[in-house]
Amino acid sequence: MLFRSAGNPPDVIAQAITKITDLLKGEKTDLSEIACDYSGLEALAVKVYDLARAIPPGQTRTYGEIATQLGDKRLAQAVGRAFGQNPFPILVPCHRVMGADGKLTGFSAGGGVATKLKMLAIEGAQIGEAPSLFGDLPLAIRPRSS
Repeated sequence: MLFRSAGNPPDVIAQAITKITDLLKGEKTDLSEIACDYSGLEALAVKVYDLARAIPPGQTRTYGEIATQLGDKRLAQAVGRAFGQNPFPILVPCHRVMGADGKLTGFSAGGGVATKLKMLAIEGAQIGEAPSLFGDLPLAIRPRSS
């Protein structure tokens, strides 16, 4: 039988809830200090998740880069499978991991790639090429290149 406490959650849980809520409100918040219970997970997945948690907010890596950090770039597909089974999709930030050449790939949390993009936008990540100084101006008023 499952019992629920009528009181407040323990401090560590309340702090985790606050940090996650702040992040989802658009505040830059580091969730790397929130503990995850890796019990029952494969050793490779634990290594992959630890590497993902070390990626700073607003930065990204590719599956191949994570695989290389593991010691074998051929593990990129295994890295992708581990992220596909990620039981902690916000705490283990697999949204910060892209396909080759920065391609957006699946995301295990609800909403898929759209959610991944929202999380990256909240963190201020630059997706694709950096914008040029005049890149968003209409063509008619852009300065001509010399």
